[in-house]
Amino acid sequence: MNKKLIGLILLSVSLLTIVGCSSNSDASSDESAETEKEKVFEETDEIAREFYQAGFELNIPKAHSMLSPAGQENLENEPYVTGIVKEDGSDLHARDMIKEEDYEEYKGEYSDQFKNFSKLNDEYEIRRYDNVYNDESGEVIYYVQPWNGYEFDDGDYNFISMKQNEKGEWKVKEYVDRQLPDDVPSSESGTVIHPFEESEESNEDEYGFE
Repeated sequence: MNKKLIGLILLSVSLLTIVGCSSNSDASSDESAETEKEKVFEETDEIAREFYQAGFELNIPKAHSMLSPAGQENLENEPYVTGIVKEDGSDLHARDMIKEEDYEEYKGEYSDQFKNFSKLNDEYEIRRYDNVYNDESGEVIYYVQPWNGYEFDDGDYNFISMKQNEKGEWKVKEYVDRQLPDDVPSSESGTVIHPFEESEESNEDEYGFE
């Protein structure tokens, strides 16, 4: 075998080795990125559920503490109607319950009008839009339903969008966000992390009490 042929064989082997190493490196990199994304979702899934429960139960101090600075400002200034009617017939707004003592006072006075997340049983849905999250955007978006009442109504939902601040804390953009995010093609896309399941248990007893 002449030297030229041997040289060509060695060159081919070297190229194949380089390509193989490159492919393994790419695969390893992709796997690492996927693992990192799973870790992010594991953390944000829990935060989304925590915020969902706080919002559903009108635990405004808790929800306020989880909001971004812009979200807190909006909650403090916008007249978000809670659905609770005061004795004088006026609406109770979320901004009236940001302070813990005010929340406890209203909850004690109108306890029959505050909702309990556990009464939903499994009759709710939480959906995550995986495709939105990347290193550049850093945003994770969820869809929850229902948001205001016990009935699984198509018109009763909320988007929960969150991003990390400079301290690495996940903060929710808005208390109420009803607009379909630009990066989400459809509210029915994404990954369902808690599917709606109709419960045999009723939210009311035989007397119609909640």
